[in-house]
Amino acid sequence: MTTSRLVAVDLARGIALIGMMLAHLGTSWTGQGTPPVGDLLSTGRAAPLFALLAGVALTLVHRRDPRGVGSVRATVIRGVLLVLLGLALGSLRDMPILIILAVYGVLIIAVLPARHLPTRPLLGLTVAWSVLAPIGLLALRISRDPVLVEQPTWPDLQHPSQLIGTVVLWGGYPAIVWVAFVLAGLLVGRLDLSDGQVGAQLFGGGLALASATLAIGRLFEPDWRQLFARDLYPSTPVDWTDVWVTSPHSSMPLNVIGAMGSAVMVVGLCVMLARVPAVAKLVWPLAAAGSMTLTLYTVHALWTWRLRLDDPVPDEGGWGPWALQVVALVAAATVWRWRLRRGPLETVMRWLSRPRRADSEGPDTTKTPSVEQ
Repeated sequence: MTTSRLVAVDLARGIALIGMMLAHLGTSWTGQGTPPVGDLLSTGRAAPLFALLAGVALTLVHRRDPRGVGSVRATVIRGVLLVLLGLALGSLRDMPILIILAVYGVLIIAVLPARHLPTRPLLGLTVAWSVLAPIGLLALRISRDPVLVEQPTWPDLQHPSQLIGTVVLWGGYPAIVWVAFVLAGLLVGRLDLSDGQVGAQLFGGGLALASATLAIGRLFEPDWRQLFARDLYPSTPVDWTDVWVTSPHSSMPLNVIGAMGSAVMVVGLCVMLARVPAVAKLVWPLAAAGSMTLTLYTVHALWTWRLRLDDPVPDEGGWGPWALQVVALVAAATVWRWRLRRGPLETVMRWLSRPRRADSEGPDTTKTPSVEQ
């Protein structure tokens, strides 16, 4: 695995991290006035980018160490650990962030059978899932009253069916639909991400997908701003006209395909940037943050939760709190990566999931820590 490929994947993951932080801390827009730039760039795009990169990592790790950290057993363990960590964070009193880790844990386990599919069937499955799963979910939503879904928490384990329904169907990140992002990541991970031409093709293809979905959505929405409005799913009533919705986290076909296009575009851009040595050095701190996103996401969630405890009155957000967290966490990641390489939670996750026999029999993975998340 080449250095430029590692930098590209880590850089894309770092962008996803700061984008998610911006979605949580930046200025929110609910339909009045002009959408803030930060909201346009991050809301509904950062989390799908993370999901797609999870698929990329599944492919790369399995290719490098199929009997060790890339094995089915190790991946299932990591998925379960992500679910448990997500429930723990969500159980904190008045957690202001909808924690997505439990959904990610379910996703990486759910797509394991697809990892061995040939490329063409996998591509067909990804396309079909991106369209049919959202339509199926819309049909279920139409058949039910609006569902008010809260944060998945530890007490939900006492009601497994309710927890499964929240994570898989009714939550803000319905896993049944978000599988499409991870499937797309499995495909992207099969490409040569050290090739600048591949990066250019990913960038152009992703841009075309994102632009096309917005253009189609515009045909059904007179006000262009509403294409980017924060959606109230799953708490609002829906009907079949919502199949053309593009708004963030609506989990409708155009939203899924558009967010997938944005994610592919970012990966392509990162592949091209990583091939330029001077640029790769310049963005290394952000790539360092991308190599330990589980740790930094957890710190971000706890930091933001603590801020809301001190000031329980919701504000409109802004660039200041976001910039402070970005600078602090990227700086900490840079120092940590320089001295210790793997993040603390990544180290624990690796230790708990890696088969013991791989320590002595498996290939050397000390130079590629970032794709083991």
